[in-house]
Order: sequence, then structure tokens, then C-alpha cells
Amino acid sequence: MSRAATILFLSANPSGTTRLALDHEVREIEQRLRASELRGAFRLEQAWATRASDLQECLLRHRPTIVHFSGHGNSSGELLLEDEAGRAVPVQTSAIATLFRVLRRDIRCVLLNACFSETQARAIAEHIECVIGMTIAVDDRSAIAFAGAFYQALGYGEDVKSAFELGCNQIGLTGLAQSDVPRLVVRDGVRSEDVRLAAPHDPGRP
Repeated sequence: MSRAATILFLSANPSGTTRLALDHEVREIEQRLRASELRGAFRLEQAWATRASDLQECLLRHRPTIVHFSGHGNSSGELLLEDEAGRAVPVQTSAIATLFRVLRRDIRCVLLNACFSETQARAIAEHIECVIGMTIAVDDRSAIAFAGAFYQALGYGEDVKSAFELGCNQIGLTGLAQSDVPRLVVRDGVRSEDVRLAAPHDPGRP
């Protein structure tokens, strides 16, 4: 029996930044996966109020297949994590890319549900097969709609490209105007339509 693919949901909403509906986002992901055909093929782990000092330990402990970061990014493309007092701390794009280079063995997909995260996505995609970032500031409702549809599609055995396109489509179906904000970046030599993160159920197996 194959090991379930772990989704590691990392979040940070430092003091002094706009409050985000992170609990709504993770609930949407949980519900969509629970209702999907391949619900047993995924396991969702969560880490809240993430600090830069937490990143290595979280990745080492959970060995995720998918890393999902939900929070803030600045206009320079840096993700904002928290310090010991809960204040915002920008993390260098190159440092996070290096982290994924070192721990790339298990990780196949990264989703950065944060404003202005396309720059970081492109840096990570030098080492990871498929990475999704946001080109500009993204509205909470759009971020949640995208994430729910993306994981729902994965839960029905769709490839990453189709899941990404369905996530963008769900933003439009919800009546929001940011369906062109998510951006899928793939590592050189990778076809996102060939990347499936859970195997379809084989009725001939127990």
C-alpha cells in the first residue's frame, strides 16, 4: 500500500498585517479533500504562526509531498513570517529556495497562497517540479476559492496542470476578478500535465 501524500499547511499572519481568514482556508481544503474520491491518499498537517526558525523542522518532521504556505508576501517577492513577538519578518527569497533545494527529495509541489509570491515561486521551481505563486495582491476569497478547487481536483486524481486550471476557473465561477493572479511555474524538463500527486484507486486491490 502506497504512503499517503502529506500536505503541509504552513501559515503566518503577523501582527500589524491584514488579518486573513486562514482558518476558513484550511477548513475548505479539509472539506474538499474529505469529500473527494481519493481522500485516503492525502494527509493534511498544519503549522500555525510559522517562524523562520520553524521551517526546517516542519519539513524534516513531516516530509511533505505538497507544501502550502498561506499568509503575506511583500512587493519584493519575500514571504513574511513571524518573529518571537509575532511581528512580520521578511525571509530572503534565496534562503527559502536553498531550503527547498536541500530538502527536495520528498516535495513535488509548492503552493504559495500569498501576495506577490511569483518571484519566490520561480526561485523554488529551480528545484521543485511544480510551484504556484501569486503575481499581485490576492483577495482572501480568491485565495480560498483557488485552494479549495485545487485540492478537490487532486483528490479526484487530476494532474497538477488541470488542478491549477480548475483552481483559477473556480475564482471566476465564484464571481471574483482574480482568476489570472495565480501562476504555475514548473522546473525545466517537467510537464505539469504528467505530475499526479495521488494514484487513482484500483478497484482490484484491497
